[in-house]
Amino acid sequence: MPLSRLFADDIRALREDATGLVAHPERERVGRLAERAARSALPVLVESEPGSGAQALAGAIHDCSERASRPFIRLHAGEPPDRKDAEPILSGIRAAHGGTLLIQEVERLGSADQGHLLDCLHRRDARRHDVRIISSSGFDLAGLVREGRFREDLYYRLQALPISLRPLRAQRDAVAEWAHRLMSRFAADEGKRIRGLSTDAASLLARYDWPGNLRQLENAVYRAVLLAEGPFLTATEFPQIAARLQGQRIEIPPVPAPRPLAPYRETEPAERAAPHALSLINDTGEMLTLADLEAQAIRFALLHYQGHMSAISRHLGIGRSTLYRKLKELGLDDEAA
Repeated sequence: MPLSRLFADDIRALREDATGLVAHPERERVGRLAERAARSALPVLVESEPGSGAQALAGAIHDCSERASRPFIRLHAGEPPDRKDAEPILSGIRAAHGGTLLIQEVERLGSADQGHLLDCLHRRDARRHDVRIISSSGFDLAGLVREGRFREDLYYRLQALPISLRPLRAQRDAVAEWAHRLMSRFAADEGKRIRGLSTDAASLLARYDWPGNLRQLENAVYRAVLLAEGPFLTATEFPQIAARLQGQRIEIPPVPAPRPLAPYRETEPAERAAPHALSLINDTGEMLTLADLEAQAIRFALLHYQGHMSAISRHLGIGRSTLYRKLKELGLDDEAA
């Protein structure tokens, strides 16, 4: 997915030039926090709405860290545990040894799994497990702690380095920039030459609320790149987004009808290239068989070489005995004589 690559681009850009990353302040804020996380081994807690790119950001942090060559394991705490795996947290930690373990929807961990995770984060166990923990949550974990639904000691260890991702509707001025970056990635992957967004497309995208956040934008831009036929993405390439905006109607031009092929006429005779050329079709327009073509060739050779058997057999590439046999089969033996 290009989204994780874009986050990684921001981390590397900041690493190469600490004076400034990008024009948009929100993107620079997230990039600086992610770059700091990539340089450390501290647990990271990413708080965001669904679709805001928490998984992509975690992947970018891993790819830009010293653990990039080691496993990156994703564990979804909201999914029912495997019957064969009674302790998914411990299994995930073992699988991610030396690398990174991303725990999605960490707020849904049961009490036993919370205890296992806390043991892993204790300093005395950190070297034994050797795994970097990144967790993501779409809830206010501090509020769950106050309600007694999440362990307070685990919460403070998980959020050693917190990163919050704002929803797209809270940063409408950044939507066009994100769309342009995603478009460039997808266009390169698909081998298309697309230069940017048209004014109407940028305005359309900025007006939309994007309930699915960056993931929804990523999917919409991907479809638009596939549909695009010109050098710019226009509002026409985002019909589903336009349909959800009140008062916005996009007229999608019909697909041009393919030009009909000229009908194939099986009975139309082909013109001969030369007067002595053999015809490949008969009077009804059907192809001649090989036997018929051979008979034509022998008849023509018989006339062309005026009955000289040696010349006929030589130029037809057959022996004289074979030639005599074929002449007899064709009823031409008397004519040859």
